Amino acid sequence: MCAHTDRNDDQPPWWAVDLLNVYDINVIDIYGRTDDCCPNDLENFDVEIILPTCSKDLDKGNIYHCHYQATGSQIITINCPPNTRGRIVRIKRRDKKTLVICEIEIYGDQINSLLQSDVSLSKTAYACGKIGYGYIGPVLDTSVAKHDIQCTRKCITKTACTAAEYDKKTNVCTLKGENTNGTQSFLFQDIDKDVYIIH
Repeated sequence: MCAHTDRNDDQPPWWAVDLLNVYDINVIDIYGRTDDCCPNDLENFDVEIILPTCSKDLDKGNIYHCHYQATGSQIITINCPPNTRGRIVRIKRRDKKTLVICEIEIYGDQINSLLQSDVSLSKTAYACGKIGYGYIGPVLDTSVAKHDIQCTRKCITKTACTAAEYDKKTNVCTLKGENTNGTQSFLFQDIDKDVYIIH
């Protein structure tokens, strides 16, 4: 079974997958139709690796160009440049013709934390800030921090931490995790606090 885009005269078609974590992506294998039909359905496209920002808009993230495929082919093996990191892989045509993908295999190494990587903070994880909000979730650790960045860094280096809650009045940094008892973690308005959700 293959994924097949609809014809749209307004924009080039694309296909994307969210890997649900940040990876250092090395190799991508893309398979089109193998029945000698329609090799043009898999040509003239870019392969992009996206490290999203807090916005849900893919085009507002950090986009790393991995490959451009000009000619049609049924099987394509792509070697991404070194240090190609991201969470979303997108295949996007440069024209408005149909895109058909039958299988895709993505190979790389998951980047879990600063402790497992020799690269800088900006290339291993990112935090989405919610200014004027607190976070309901189990408390993992509480300490005093000089600023919200120090608090966020503490959360990134702690495996179970999903949110760094910084109290602007008291400089208290509270590291929080996800609820595991069936209730859901959530944000609430509090003008004295800022929350940074770790991705």
